[in-house]
Amino acid sequence: MKSHFKKFDEKGFSVIEVILATALFMILATGSITVILQGLGSNRLGEEQTVANQYAAEGIEAVRSIKNQGFSNLVNSAGTGIARVSNVWAFSGSNNILSNKYTRALTVSDVQRDCSGNIVASGGTIDSLTKKIMSTVSWNFTPSRTNSVQLTSYLSDWRRLTNDGIIVYGNTTITPQYRTYDNTTNTFSVESPCPTGASGLTFTIRTSPIKQEAIAAYITSAGVLRIMCFNGNSWSEDWTVTVGGTSTTRRYDIAYETNSGKAIVLYSTNVGATNELAYRTKLGSVGCGSANWAAATNYNTLRTSGVVQWVKMAWDRRPGSNLITAIWADANSNLSAAVWSGSAWGNEPSTTTETSLEIVAAAQDVDDFDVEYESLSGDVMVVWANSAGNDGINGVRYRTCTGGTSTCTWTAVTTPPTFLDDATNLDISANPNTDEIVFASIGQAASVLQIGYWNGSAWTDTANVNTTSQTPVAGSHLVSTGWLINGATTRSIVVYNDSAATNVRYYAGNAGAFTLQTSFTPAPAFANPQKWYELEMDPKNKDRLMLNLSDNNSNLFAKRLVMTAIPAFTWTNSDGGTALQLTLGQATSQPFKFAYWRNP
Repeated sequence: MKSHFKKFDEKGFSVIEVILATALFMILATGSITVILQGLGSNRLGEEQTVANQYAAEGIEAVRSIKNQGFSNLVNSAGTGIARVSNVWAFSGSNNILSNKYTRALTVSDVQRDCSGNIVASGGTIDSLTKKIMSTVSWNFTPSRTNSVQLTSYLSDWRRLTNDGIIVYGNTTITPQYRTYDNTTNTFSVESPCPTGASGLTFTIRTSPIKQEAIAAYITSAGVLRIMCFNGNSWSEDWTVTVGGTSTTRRYDIAYETNSGKAIVLYSTNVGATNELAYRTKLGSVGCGSANWAAATNYNTLRTSGVVQWVKMAWDRRPGSNLITAIWADANSNLSAAVWSGSAWGNEPSTTTETSLEIVAAAQDVDDFDVEYESLSGDVMVVWANSAGNDGINGVRYRTCTGGTSTCTWTAVTTPPTFLDDATNLDISANPNTDEIVFASIGQAASVLQIGYWNGSAWTDTANVNTTSQTPVAGSHLVSTGWLINGATTRSIVVYNDSAATNVRYYAGNAGAFTLQTSFTPAPAFANPQKWYELEMDPKNKDRLMLNLSDNNSNLFAKRLVMTAIPAFTWTNSDGGTALQLTLGQATSQPFKFAYWRNP
């Protein structure tokens, strides 16, 4: 009998299988452990970054507290710490060690802005009212790994809304330049090439009486007038128009109405016979920008028929007034004037103010006329140089428009009886507190300086004050006037270019008596001769004024004069003892313009 058994295959784990299984387990276990360890490391890193960010934020807030104690406390530093001193934050040391682990360092640095007001790393203008604060916290996450976090903030001196003045000028590059002026430190900011434009030669800037705004303009060598607007932070180029010429004369001017703040630009149309002038306005209630300007309106002058070469405007300083008076000279050496009522030009004199203005060599190659408002009455004073003037022959003429309204009455053209010489370069300024006006001129016939005084009703003259003044040339302006007031003390000021002088020569006037003052020796000395003098009175601090001038090397300088109540006079180098610009586009025909801010 045959037996049958059921056969089973019995299989175990081979050595290879065990090895593979073990390897797989190790891989899976290692991955899991790595994930767990990485998770633990990430959590730790996150916790430490949170702590570091809190320390960095504390640093920013501490610096903000230091700034609130005084913006001047923010002194540039590449690395500083902080500490509590007398229960307030203060800078201390070079860093802080926190929790025996974290190192915090704070940096304070300047901020630069481009012409649009944007913050840029370089190539802009330093914003003296803003500082960049960086708070960096670093620590060793592992012995071989250093981590850090950094927070950045910008802090502004919001208590000071603006600098105190602004200057525009050209150079040999293709863009106009500007600087702001700080009265407290008596310094100008670094030069900034804004806004982009063309090569600028003849400049003007005026500031608004009601807000922080300035209208600036310049003419190119091709005779194109470019109008720019500055809102206190950024520039815009609002419009351009052809006025003709080659920037050897200033064929435009800018003014603001005192009450409304409306801006007006009056300019030559570069044509004669009809519509010789045109103008555009911008309301005081709107800001910068081309869309805010009214369209151009032509003005057909009644007493001039040649191409207008020079334009000047003066505004009535009385608080409720919007009056402006313009005077202009054409290629025929004729001079006329008109009054802006707040809405239109009119009241041009019934007879031509002058038909034979003095020149140097060619028709209207020098601006030998000026216009001012008496500060209390609102009467208008116009003075100019008649071509009959010579050494010992009075060339000064004047006429007024009395009444203080847009329909004021023009008096006849008058030769002041006590004036003596020609007046190739001349200038007048009104006392901001009275109806007094000071006059000064230098004639080319004998290079003589004379100074006149208007007491509100009549002129008196001090002739031959200086008989060795520099001789005026085409496009020069070698004399300028202003006023200083400190309490009960008032003095008029006349600065002028003395022959061969490289310093500041000036007279101080007490009513009609003028006294030569000790000359101020600037650093560096001016090149001789100088070309364009211009004084600007500070409307908010009447004890001081600014002298800007260009010299024969096309350098631009700025010098400040301050008067005490004694009175005593002190000049300082507002330009820091170096020229603001070494390569002006030209030295004559107003190659720069400085203005103080007028807004409250």
